[in-house]
Amino acid sequence: MKKFILITLFALLPVVSHQQPISEVQEVSSELAQQILCMAKNLYYEAAKEPFEGKLAVAQVTLNRVNSGKFPSDICSVVYQKTVDQNLRTVCQFSWTCMVKELVVRDKYAWEESMMIAKRALTEPVLHDKIAQSNALYYHATYVNPGWNKSKVVTKIGNHIFYTKI
Repeated sequence: MKKFILITLFALLPVVSHQQPISEVQEVSSELAQQILCMAKNLYYEAAKEPFEGKLAVAQVTLNRVNSGKFPSDICSVVYQKTVDQNLRTVCQFSWTCMVKELVVRDKYAWEESMMIAKRALTEPVLHDKIAQSNALYYHATYVNPGWNKSKVVTKIGNHIFYTKI
């Protein structure tokens, strides 16, 4: 069965490459790689020490934002989105994106897990059922008090509390 699937895929590859110019395929491939990298960085810097389920939930919140119509429509734009508050201060949607110095990957296993989940995020519509069904758009670490009063708690996973709008 596996041989048949592989042979079928290889048979289709030339057809696909003839339909699209190589530059278009490379452009799509490059954009996809960029979206995966943005998601992986967000997972790593937001949830590297969180359990696997916590990483899935963070990825799902990011996807929920992409699909909400209230946030930018691609992963990189959601991850790096900045807004200005009423005091004219820049607010980063994900705190690590406001870091001045270059962040470094210190745990290669957590990075590999983040990359794996990021790749799943671009191929699976739902990574975490509860976060997807509630359409949670926000979360924060348990040791932070962001002062949100218009959001409803969905669940707590590891050291993160996930919220949906009321």
